Amino acid sequence: MAPQIVLITGCSSGIGLSTAVHLAKNPSQYLVYASMRNLAKKGELEKAAGNLLNKSLFINELDVTKEDQIKREMKAIHDKHGRLDILINNAAYGFLGLFQDMTLDHVRSMIDTNVIGTVRLIQEVMPGMKERKSGRIINISSVISAYPIPFNSLYAGTKAAVDGITESLYPELRPFNVWITSVCPGPVDTKFTENAGGVPETAKAESPSAKLMGKFMEKLFKDFGPYFQTGDDIAKVVSEVLSTPEPKLRYPTSDFVSSFYKDRYTDGIGAKATMDMYEILK
Repeated sequence: MAPQIVLITGCSSGIGLSTAVHLAKNPSQYLVYASMRNLAKKGELEKAAGNLLNKSLFINELDVTKEDQIKREMKAIHDKHGRLDILINNAAYGFLGLFQDMTLDHVRSMIDTNVIGTVRLIQEVMPGMKERKSGRIINISSVISAYPIPFNSLYAGTKAAVDGITESLYPELRPFNVWITSVCPGPVDTKFTENAGGVPETAKAESPSAKLMGKFMEKLFKDFGPYFQTGDDIAKVVSEVLSTPEPKLRYPTSDFVSSFYKDRYTDGIGAKATMDMYEILK
């Protein structure tokens, strides 16, 4: 059987990089196109790929906010292989800061990457997958969609939007044997936090809001520290989803993460999660 053709976004580091390499290590099953917005950052992936590079793993430029790049990438894959079997939407970024300090440029850029970029790619691959009656779409979400934390309000909103889109499409695509899934990590030890932008107004050293945010984040990382996962941990969950004939809608990536979803949906309105965050802020 020919290997499945995979496109992964956001592969310069973290979950995307780990997932690309993990799948490419099984060349009889997967042929991976690992994409990133800025090819100047491909060095870490090239090193991790080793002798897989340009054999079962290919690195391409793809900015998910650019319609022309999406169409160009999909055309290149279809011209070469005639299909795309698996889409993994991983590209995303966040801002730390007060909601009141976020400019409309902050809002537009995050929504364009985290939500609209995901929508663009799904719309691009859906027709072919439905026609072939075969396909997998995995959206890398986050526990923050079910357990929002302060100073990450917009990021939490974008991940909640992706989860809502995924949940609605799940029954819509099943009759066509196309499976869409949310993989939902909790805290992950990657460069995502390091790369997350900060809102300048909130970051002012003497700002009471900055002090509150600093205190909160310090305590949050201390409390969640023992539960951090690696990009490789998440890649293994993605691999599990792909090997499951009829995957579930949502895959929390650890028992720790699962507990937040149970809390969220047990009380019905997420009040427990909200109050837990308040207790940390006190």
